[in-house]
Amino acid sequence: MEYENLVGKPFELGKQDCFSAFKDIYKQNFNIDVPDFARPTDWNSDNLDLIGKLYPMVGMEVIEGWDLRPGDVLATAIGTSKPNHLVIYVGDNTIFHHKTNALSCAESWRPFWKMVTCYVLRHPDVPDLTPVLPDVTIESLLENRYTMGNV
Repeated sequence: MEYENLVGKPFELGKQDCFSAFKDIYKQNFNIDVPDFARPTDWNSDNLDLIGKLYPMVGMEVIEGWDLRPGDVLATAIGTSKPNHLVIYVGDNTIFHHKTNALSCAESWRPFWKMVTCYVLRHPDVPDLTPVLPDVTIESLLENRYTMGNV
């Protein structure tokens, strides 16, 4: 996934925030136009799961489990009981997000993020970009080594 050009943007609610980071990632990588929604300045996420009310309008679906794929969106609760921040899993144990009053950034997917994630969202039009690793066993490696005469 491409996101490097989105790193380091200053925060501006409604223009450059976690939702716009999500929109930009989806447009750039999947050519999916996510509709814009107003972000209220007085939103109290302890009282309202705004993300939960809006994700069906974007075509997102809640997935079960922690088998994350690049493009999955984590609805996280930072300092609140209900989700108030979106984080995009970009693969290779890396997330991309834009915290309030901070620069947009990529960082390691740490246990903290799993602890604050309320649910994971996936768009049905996002392809599975999970790398497929070769199925190699120790037996096949040993067999190839000894068959080739490299004892």
